[in-house]
Amino acid sequence: MTDRNDTPISMTRRAVLAAMAGGAATLAGCGGGAGGGADASAAPGGGGAVAAPGDFGTTTTSVAGISSGGTGSFATGVVTGLGSIILRGIRYDDSTARVDRDDDGVVGAVLPGMVVSVRGSSIVAASGADALPTATAMRICYASEWVGKVDAVDTANRTLTVLGQRIDVANAIFDGDALQLSAVTTSVYVEVHGYLDLSTGRLLATRVEVSTTAPAAFRLSGLVSGLDTNARTFRIGTALIAYDATLPLPLVWSNGQQVRVTLAPSQAAGTWQATRIRQRELVLPELQVEDHSEAEVEGTVTSVAGANAFTVNGITIDASAASIVGALVVGTTVEVHGTAVNGVIVATRVEIKTLAQVTQDFEFIGTVSNLNILTRTFSVKGVDFTYGLNARIDVLGWLTGATPLVRVKATQVNGVWVASEVRQA
Repeated sequence: MTDRNDTPISMTRRAVLAAMAGGAATLAGCGGGAGGGADASAAPGGGGAVAAPGDFGTTTTSVAGISSGGTGSFATGVVTGLGSIILRGIRYDDSTARVDRDDDGVVGAVLPGMVVSVRGSSIVAASGADALPTATAMRICYASEWVGKVDAVDTANRTLTVLGQRIDVANAIFDGDALQLSAVTTSVYVEVHGYLDLSTGRLLATRVEVSTTAPAAFRLSGLVSGLDTNARTFRIGTALIAYDATLPLPLVWSNGQQVRVTLAPSQAAGTWQATRIRQRELVLPELQVEDHSEAEVEGTVTSVAGANAFTVNGITIDASAASIVGALVVGTTVEVHGTAVNGVIVATRVEIKTLAQVTQDFEFIGTVSNLNILTRTFSVKGVDFTYGLNARIDVLGWLTGATPLVRVKATQVNGVWVASEVRQA
């Protein structure tokens, strides 16, 4: 376990990949969370190293022309492809982006199924019927929600239990030491990305990273309940958590507060010991001070203040001029389109969505490698694919082993990426 102070750290994605290749990565935060020094938890598959710190909360320099005045774009949602990354149907060039984590984990590559926030340039419309809109990502912020040992596996209902909490994995991408739910056992550990359903306390998983190696610390996020400031205990769902008198706390410390908690990896008398408690945020600080002409937010409704006012992942939404399809309640997954003005998303359209709608098809753009037309397998962006006889292949020279730049549409089936369409990009 590596100790660090509460100063966030960042690197560009290229620098991160170079550091990882040298056996190092960097710790980072997305800002906003209160709390002091903490343990940097080693999530499954992670490592540890340090980089020069930078205080995101006091950054004043604009990036690549994005500043107040209605320019640029802001988006949150599930990464649905690579090439560089594809989010909300937009292809973001992330080669020079600043990549941050808000969960004490190790900064690594942004991967399919992760929930991220992106601050970018203005969006350029698609150049053709088959193309995607494009933008340049300036900053990418992401965080997993829970890390812990698997308590139970329910393949019939497609759920996992971790730290006593239920995780719905029906539409999740699996990666690591188990590539599908049937391969997960109670002897492994998971790091889970997704959306918190605050109305039920469940986590709607979009990505599950599985490891047979125990992490240095566990993590849990959710709503504080049963707070006893005398005994210094509280609950997140069914988990009873204790904290020391010397542990820094969020500025607002009360029942109903959303927090991220780092935990010692073993219980004592049925109680988890917190090593860090801070406000749960996945909002880029720049959203609070800069306007963006294009904003798309996907996530769960975290509070409702009226028919036209609510928050999504802590982001305030003004829907007074929006068309809303469906009923808004806490925990509902929604998609919001609009603009960002003074830290508020002024919505033009709000759609209620199921998790299946959030994480349907994935798309990958890159150069083909390892093509084998006999086994019908190939790789793009480091991801291995297979394809069936009915897959649409629209690539010149495919049967003779061509390796062009392609667009691949695929889904993960029983831990295998199955391509339904491969087109020349």
